[in-house]
Amino acid sequence: MEKYCINSWNQIVELLNSDAKQGISENDCGALRAKYGTNKIDLPSGNKIYRHIFNALKEKSAIIFIIIVILLFVLKSFLYGGISALILIVNLTLTIRHTIKRDREIGTLERLNFAQTTVIRDGVQKTIRSEELVMGDIVKFSKDSVIPADIRIISATELKVDEKNITGEAFYKEKFENKIIGSIYSLTDMKNILFKGSAIKSGSGTGIVISIGNSTQLGRMLAMLTYASNRKHNFGAMIYSTLEKYLIAYFVGIIIIGSYLVFTGQETQKNYFATALFLLACFPITIIAKLVFNRVIKNFLDDDIEIINFSVFNLVKDVNILFLDKVGAITKREMIVKKMYINNDIIASNDPYIKEITFDRIIEISLLCNNAVYNISEEAAKGDLDELAFIEFAAKRNIFKGSVESANSKILEIPMDSDKRFLTVVSKFQRRYRANTRGNVDAVLDQCTHIMIEGVEKELTEEYKNSVKEMDMNLSIEGLITQGFAYRNFTYEPSKSENIESNMVFVGIIGLENPLEDDIEHSINRIKDKAIVPILFTEESKLSAITNAKKANIIRNTNQVVAGIELDSLNHQELKDLLCRVRVFCRVNPEIKSKIVSLFIKDGHKVATTGETLGDLPALNLSNVGIGKGKASTIVKKVSDVFIQKNYIDGFFKIRYFSRVFDRNIDRGFKIYSMTILTELLVLLGTLIIGQTECLDFWNVIIINGLLLIPLSLIILLKNGREIGKNEVIIRALIFSIINMVSIYKVDGKEATIVPLTIISMEILLYTLFNSSVSIRRFSKELTMAMIALLIIIIGIAGVILINNIIPRYIIVIELSVSIIFLIIFEILARKWQNSLMR
Repeated sequence: MEKYCINSWNQIVELLNSDAKQGISENDCGALRAKYGTNKIDLPSGNKIYRHIFNALKEKSAIIFIIIVILLFVLKSFLYGGISALILIVNLTLTIRHTIKRDREIGTLERLNFAQTTVIRDGVQKTIRSEELVMGDIVKFSKDSVIPADIRIISATELKVDEKNITGEAFYKEKFENKIIGSIYSLTDMKNILFKGSAIKSGSGTGIVISIGNSTQLGRMLAMLTYASNRKHNFGAMIYSTLEKYLIAYFVGIIIIGSYLVFTGQETQKNYFATALFLLACFPITIIAKLVFNRVIKNFLDDDIEIINFSVFNLVKDVNILFLDKVGAITKREMIVKKMYINNDIIASNDPYIKEITFDRIIEISLLCNNAVYNISEEAAKGDLDELAFIEFAAKRNIFKGSVESANSKILEIPMDSDKRFLTVVSKFQRRYRANTRGNVDAVLDQCTHIMIEGVEKELTEEYKNSVKEMDMNLSIEGLITQGFAYRNFTYEPSKSENIESNMVFVGIIGLENPLEDDIEHSINRIKDKAIVPILFTEESKLSAITNAKKANIIRNTNQVVAGIELDSLNHQELKDLLCRVRVFCRVNPEIKSKIVSLFIKDGHKVATTGETLGDLPALNLSNVGIGKGKASTIVKKVSDVFIQKNYIDGFFKIRYFSRVFDRNIDRGFKIYSMTILTELLVLLGTLIIGQTECLDFWNVIIINGLLLIPLSLIILLKNGREIGKNEVIIRALIFSIINMVSIYKVDGKEATIVPLTIISMEILLYTLFNSSVSIRRFSKELTMAMIALLIIIIGIAGVILINNIIPRYIIVIELSVSIIFLIIFEILARKWQNSLMR
């Protein structure tokens, strides 16, 4: 890209075999597309459905389930095989649907590929779709045009461009056609390049297409969405990886024992083998995952935290570097006018208002150079924080923006940009005109030849200049954000073509305070206590940043703060060395920010980064955890893992705490699932040994594994509980299977099917309630799930009795009642014993 900047536009036109007046030939477009590609940005929505199916089928767990289905049909257990196949299809369908939906959400950005563009081809001006552009096309643009590709400017007339989507800068950039002399360090230095996705705010011109489609700066940013999607969405893989460990262990065991049973040739033994396989296949894991997914997301939405990538609960656990933006984390989302420097004197914001010309003038300028809206009575505000602070300060002194604007009608506005860090509004009052300017103190002061002192315009001497700069420094050292104010009177209506922003009269400085969060020191200590290093990005001056960072306990000495301008000249190694000590970066552009993030990641750190604009996309994408915040756009949210509108430090720790609890709960869930399967397999083996032919049948497995585990899994996964050891799983499975065998002994026929259904179901239910500490004394979501589980057990038992036409004997009812009472007593004693060990 740099070669297009440092060479003249006619050299670029020649390099691309084009013509500034005639454009390219329509006949050459096909060859150019074949060589360079199209101007269409590829997005994930283009993924074919077969890819999603293939990705789902290549999971080891899916392969095991497929093998089980095949074996069941080979064993001629068609009912078992059919239901297992149905469960497999449901699991795969939900998994595939989730991945397709995720890609389609990103694919809504496809509209960026479609727009109308004016080009010159064969000397004729025509309108085409932007996706039809090719390298070397000559493009015409004017006010409100959206740039369709990366373009080197050939001619420009008063051209100002909004590049916020690309560079992240909120200022309009002035662009020109001349080649750039000197070094180019970032995108913001490319003042003769227009980037795809940026908007023309004023002026017009022509240019030549130098980059298209995925090769454009915007294309590279959007490509990050696909990369982030593939790299970060790992929660499902983690779940299936854990499931595979249990499946493989049980599957291998069942195959070894089952193979022996099949080779003996007895039909009954083959049925046991088929039932054992069905036990494993009858597990609606994706239904459980979907229900848990929805519940967790809803719970966090109630706390104003939007979980975009569910895998954030995996990613957040190991974070050891937390990049923070000042507003919304360190400071409140508000600014307050704290001090004012006018007439060579400091005025505090709480000083009584005395009508005076200089004071009234600085307030007037602050309201005219202001696009915010603030309703004092309704406390409704919309606009930048500094502009809202000016309006509020003036309103408390009964000076209102509406009244000032009605007396000073706006003629034109000259916006702020990154080179000229001040804005100017020309207004008409009575029969005269005035240019009102607000912005960076040094930048404003450089445009001034006079200064207003007690209403009188005096020559701006070096003594006055030094006094202003010294006061600006002192206010910054106090941690205030400073802005300078100036004006220039005209006896005629000035035009944009003349140098309006010169020979101005300096009025004064307003110092704004962006208050620290009330408990910020506690928050920063909380971050450090978790062995996480907080690193701050801020837009304030270095002096102000030092003061506020010390107050917030982020830094201890001044060499831990560095300004963006100091980083521009550093090479890769120098920047890397600097990062070892720096904890605050001031006025850093998005390109440098992403470079800083990438260096930490390359060193093996796990990084969480916050962002709000498209300029933050590279940093959000590179980081292990991307946190969208504030007024983040749709694209920023898509590439982020989580969106936290307000205090994202608290939100970060809520996610981090839940991730650790959730991780333990997933482990508990799989161990209770393992305990259930092991108990059932031991019961099957026991009944085979004692010759009980009818015990765990089709309906038992469907009710326990297919239905009961759903509400119980929700309790386990959403409610914090006690950890479960591997030995406990084995011991409990043995105990539960022995209780079942004792109860089944000497029970004949279909009546035996009631016993394991009742006892195993109640075992799992009671164990889940005790392990998760679910109280039956107060209503809760977990108690509701427990009641649903109990209802499934009761309906299931009644259904089995009706299906098998069983009339339970009195002795069976007594046995089951005694077993349930024993289980309750056993759980109570076991819990007391475990509690005593923990003391």
